[in-house]
Amino acid sequence: MVSDNSYFSSLLISNSSRSSYNWDVQELRNLTAEELERVVGALYAADGFTVEAAGPQSESGIDLLCEKRGFLRSKLFVVSIVPPGGTVTTASIESLERARSINGAKRAVLVRSGSFEETVLSKATAYDALELVDADRLTCRLSRHDVFPP
Repeated sequence: MVSDNSYFSSLLISNSSRSSYNWDVQELRNLTAEELERVVGALYAADGFTVEAAGPQSESGIDLLCEKRGFLRSKLFVVSIVPPGGTVTTASIESLERARSINGAKRAVLVRSGSFEETVLSKATAYDALELVDADRLTCRLSRHDVFPP
């Protein structure tokens, strides 16, 4: 996996003269699709993952590949990011689960800067390896890991 970590980690506190940052939901919604991808990548880099942007031709809307190597095993996550204003359907959930399986990933994460509809939340419960991250959860995680806006 070729790392794009410097691109993502440049948003972390250790690379900034600022001491901390508290995100709010409206701020997430004001980010462009590229900025949101960079912020989410920085979050996984802060959590010790090597992060690679999957590129525009990726399978089933995968935006990031996140890998954390351990002594005996490694973890691979696939992350799909719904841009501000984008929609998520039950078909999106099924597509992401297929992409997780095809890539041999331990987890699939679907991130959006809004909330998820009840039908999507219900569908996601059918897949143990799928995590949904809405705006509220994302702002908490970004603030806790001291990720700064681009």
